[in-house]
Amino acid sequence: MSLLKWEKSEERFSDLKLKNKIIFFLAFIFFLGMGWGYIYGSYYGLVNHILIDDSLFYISEFGYAAPLIFFIPFPLFIIIAGIQKALDYKNDKTSILMLKSMCFAIPLYFIFSIICSFYIEANLKNHGYTYCSWYKFSPTRSPDVWLKNSELCLKVHHYVVSDIEEWFEWHNEQGIEPQLDELKAFIAKTNKEQGR
Repeated sequence: MSLLKWEKSEERFSDLKLKNKIIFFLAFIFFLGMGWGYIYGSYYGLVNHILIDDSLFYISEFGYAAPLIFFIPFPLFIIIAGIQKALDYKNDKTSILMLKSMCFAIPLYFIFSIICSFYIEANLKNHGYTYCSWYKFSPTRSPDVWLKNSELCLKVHHYVVSDIEEWFEWHNEQGIEPQLDELKAFIAKTNKEQGR
């Protein structure tokens, strides 16, 4: 494979100014973090949204996490190009592969985000979950919220949504089914603490 046939470059990494070396290392760390973020995001999306654990009482879902897997080659090629640069090898071919990977990744990501959203919604309904719009932070930017028990979907002010999410997450972690009376009492207490 041409990527593995590394050719020595005439430009030496040691000849770079200190400022450029610092920028290089900071960018390298940034793209390592980006790669890890894409891997974690796609794993999280697959495990929590595609392969649904129907023992959960509350699921905060978004269909755009699992398709992040298509972006993993982008930081991977940048990291390889950085290693090539640091070891005084040419990185032109790697940079071209990085650009080609993005040309494929962007349309695949959008296509599979739409497919995943429809699949996840149908899958959640098949597992007995009900959509609850009251527990979203905003209509457009926040994840969709699904509940195992539709009675627990209460009209609330958006200021308490994060507290409710924590309350449900605690119940998910403990494996204790949330009760309607407990939720109402929790919402009333939270509203009182926040002066509403």
